[in-house]
Amino acid sequence: MKANVGIYKFHLGADGGGDKRALALAERLGTKHNVWLITSGRPDLRALESYFDVDLSRVRLVVFDRSRRHLDAASRLFRWRRPGQIAARLNKTLQIRALGLDVFVNNSFPSNLVCPARRGVYMCMFPHPPDRGREGPGLARHAYHALMDAAEKSLLGRPAPDALDSYDVITANSLYTSEWIRRRWGRDSEVVYSACDAAGPPEEKEKVILHVGRFNGDDGPEVHHKRQDVLLEAFRGMEGARREGWRLHFAGSVLPSESSSGFAARLVEGARGLPVSFHFNADLETLRGLYRKAAVYWHATGYGFDAEDYPAKQEHFGMTTVEAMSAGAVPVVLNSGGQREIVTHGSDGFLWEDLAGLSDYTTRLVNDTRLRAHLGERAVASSARFSRAKFAESVNSIVERLAAEG
Repeated sequence: MKANVGIYKFHLGADGGGDKRALALAERLGTKHNVWLITSGRPDLRALESYFDVDLSRVRLVVFDRSRRHLDAASRLFRWRRPGQIAARLNKTLQIRALGLDVFVNNSFPSNLVCPARRGVYMCMFPHPPDRGREGPGLARHAYHALMDAAEKSLLGRPAPDALDSYDVITANSLYTSEWIRRRWGRDSEVVYSACDAAGPPEEKEKVILHVGRFNGDDGPEVHHKRQDVLLEAFRGMEGARREGWRLHFAGSVLPSESSSGFAARLVEGARGLPVSFHFNADLETLRGLYRKAAVYWHATGYGFDAEDYPAKQEHFGMTTVEAMSAGAVPVVLNSGGQREIVTHGSDGFLWEDLAGLSDYTTRLVNDTRLRAHLGERAVASSARFSRAKFAESVNSIVERLAAEG
């Protein structure tokens, strides 16, 4: 039975893991169901198809109607945030409800949209913290939020603070994320590992250390910073590897923001005089070529931040690590977050605790060709656990189960 399925990704076009997850799912579900991809703006679908190697020909794009922006305009008429938030959610909800969806898949971070369909799946990349605006003493504060809750319940049919309760299933992209969903939200979740592509087959390996990740210059408590700055400094200290001809390559997207472009520019300036190359906004074929020739893969997301105090700053899963492994690059990654679920220390890569460990494990690989080859072969085999097909089939089974329940 064909179901009407909506996949919601409000910001589409950042070339990140959330985009890949939404598009891979849309492609797969589109072969069996009527699928709408719901987003803002008007993304360049051809560019997305090329970058993520997806076919969206069976998918219908829904862009939020700009003529209804008068509902969002309330956010500019109030100093307090809640009235504007309510208006924006109402705008989205009315338009999505008009599609008559059987199942709604919310893949937008950090969304608090009440499910606008009979059944819903909330795909969590990492649980956003509770609304801190509600916290603190004061009768006026509590009265204000009580009034806003009542208004939103009247408009949307359900109270926004319990928006997660409107979804039948919450998925987590790793066991790490699932644990934090339980701790932050007090809810159970189904683990559905992210959609990872095989970047192989491996080519003849060169003396290349690779890192792939978005260049994000922001540094708030919930910002997912890839710590390319740390990796650059670690490589600066590895004089022996550089004498042997080893090079460091950085690849990833630079967002259209001053903080992102500024961070990228500072890295380039800091790398002067070193055998370091940058591949900003590289296309898919360039990325695959880098993966295939890289012998070692580095990752440092979360370094310098205690995982208990800053859980969102850790690597929630690690898609690029999986993709590097699929091409035979040996991962040397921070022992934190979802990376522990991908890399088995000493078997298909190494997990490091500090920069000395990063340097020591990398030096072992630099000096031991047989070890690199052995771990590289094991890495290829391990990466198959996280394929795009397995991701799509897992979510498809959830969607079909919900659609059958009606």
